[in-house]
Amino acid sequence: MNCYEFPCTTDIWAKNDNYIMFVDENNSVNSVNIVKKKIESGEEISPNENIFTVTGCIFSQADYKDLSDKFKKLKNKYWKNGQYFNDKKSEFEMVCFHSEDIRGRKKAFHINCISNEQYDKFIIDLDKILNNAQYKVISININLKEYLLNPYHTEMNVYKVAFNFIIERFVYCIRSNSKGSIIFEARGKKEDKKLLEHINLIINHSGTEFISSNELQHKINGVYFNKKFSIRKNTYSGLEVSDLTSYPIHRYVKFGTIGRDFETLKYKIVGYPKCIGKGLKIYPKK
Repeated sequence: MNCYEFPCTTDIWAKNDNYIMFVDENNSVNSVNIVKKKIESGEEISPNENIFTVTGCIFSQADYKDLSDKFKKLKNKYWKNGQYFNDKKSEFEMVCFHSEDIRGRKKAFHINCISNEQYDKFIIDLDKILNNAQYKVISININLKEYLLNPYHTEMNVYKVAFNFIIERFVYCIRSNSKGSIIFEARGKKEDKKLLEHINLIINHSGTEFISSNELQHKINGVYFNKKFSIRKNTYSGLEVSDLTSYPIHRYVKFGTIGRDFETLKYKIVGYPKCIGKGLKIYPKK
């Protein structure tokens, strides 16, 4: 099956992958239209609308297995068999480490599923695992107002813009004799198809501004779109980590807020502490 013909799912881990980058986003690409209309009408644009973030977490095979094992143990520690009862579905479901749910005490993290005391202990344990986990972080943050006000920026799909940056950094991060795949969280058939068309164009035809298509084909084995849960109803640890990693960076770029979660992961950002323009790109620069 050709992963560039239409969005495909992959089981982890392919034998010829030395590395996998799991990608998550914060804010919607639809924000481009919102910001554009506000620029035209002279309305104020809030930081929540203005920053679009795409973050990639890069794992080696051994490091990914280690993290997955620890995530499984953590879920089993606080939830029986790593599951909780989903009232909306009226069935038991595997716990998924999703930043919004954890922060908002939703789903498995609701007080009916985990007490306040246990929740506090869980957060400490989760931080320890993430702090000790071995992975690299690259994050692309598009300032939509600055981007749209620049007449040279004609590409309105900021996901394409962000992907070009993140794929270049992925190639730079993995060793010269290594290969890897990229896994996005599936969003929707139309959205995934559009992104895949762009991916196919740059990897198999045009390349990016700095990397040729030949080099991209040599370094990247495939690009896939996985849902949060596999067919076997298990979660993908890499997508969980990219979600938990992307939000603190997104918040930091918007407000300059350095929370507990950002402190945990900042050392993993490529180039830290001088990571701006490297592992942490804010575009366009003011």
